[in-house]
Amino acid sequence: MKVLVAGVGGMGTRFALCLAHTGNDVAVADGWQDRLSYLKKDGLKAKFNGQEVQVRVPAYAQTKVPTDQHFDVVLFLCKSMQLDQMVQDVLPAFDDDTFALCLMNGVGHEKTLAKYVDPDRVLLGNTMWTAQMTRPDHVFLGDDGSCELGSPNGNPDAQEMAKQVVEVFSQAGLKAHYLDNPRYSVFRKGCVNGTLNTLCTLLECNLTEYSQTPGAHDMVVKIVDEFAAVGEKEGVNLDRQEVVDHVEASYNVIGDHYPSMYQDLIKNNRVTEIDYMNGYVSTHGHKYGLATPYCDLLTDLVHAKESVRHANRS
Repeated sequence: MKVLVAGVGGMGTRFALCLAHTGNDVAVADGWQDRLSYLKKDGLKAKFNGQEVQVRVPAYAQTKVPTDQHFDVVLFLCKSMQLDQMVQDVLPAFDDDTFALCLMNGVGHEKTLAKYVDPDRVLLGNTMWTAQMTRPDHVFLGDDGSCELGSPNGNPDAQEMAKQVVEVFSQAGLKAHYLDNPRYSVFRKGCVNGTLNTLCTLLECNLTEYSQTPGAHDMVVKIVDEFAAVGEKEGVNLDRQEVVDHVEASYNVIGDHYPSMYQDLIKNNRVTEIDYMNGYVSTHGHKYGLATPYCDLLTDLVHAKESVRHANRS
């Protein structure tokens, strides 16, 4: 399969490495010049399950992806606030047979994709893999994980492509699963992000440390309730208890992990994806006349922390 990975931070590196290792035709695109210079010079470099690996793949500025190639799939793994511009920049590389696949953190990305790409050619899902960019030229990849995806509008051609992608990703060791209802999965993952990413960032702790704080369980329940209330208004009916159990199971699986939002703000002093997590629930809660006090406050607190730290928006 010929795949363009759009956004080559930690997670983009993981997917590009795994797909290239198993013989897929992989290219990458990014807008971060420091990162791009290393990609062009040395390729993808990572500490992968304890071993240093390096794979050379074509690397392009996101505004200069060749238009004379056929990509089966463009896999979007940039930051949420970069998605709109990234889609516009790589859109000339699409042809009539190209599918857009989004596995990014956050809720509502299919709406952004549908502004530029035929909704029948959009695939949606999420990933529970972890990744950490240690330097612009190096990524740390450990832990276990999985990903899942499907067609958000049930188009038969998109469903068939989603199944092909699942097979290719699984052969690459990415433990992919096909979804009949990917928007449910996205909201479910949003609950993980809206609890653990946000709270670990504000408290500056890992998952295990958060789990040991007073009221940890109650906060997870209340945040999940707000995600579920907004989800119901958008046709997604979450099993609230199952989602709470899913969030809290992370403590035992990746307890020493510091979530991506923590890495962005605390380690790298970059603005976060909060507006596409708790901020999505806050904004849409107001739109639907729902009370979302936890997500309102958490969104404001993260933005306040970004301001106090003078977080970089580039």
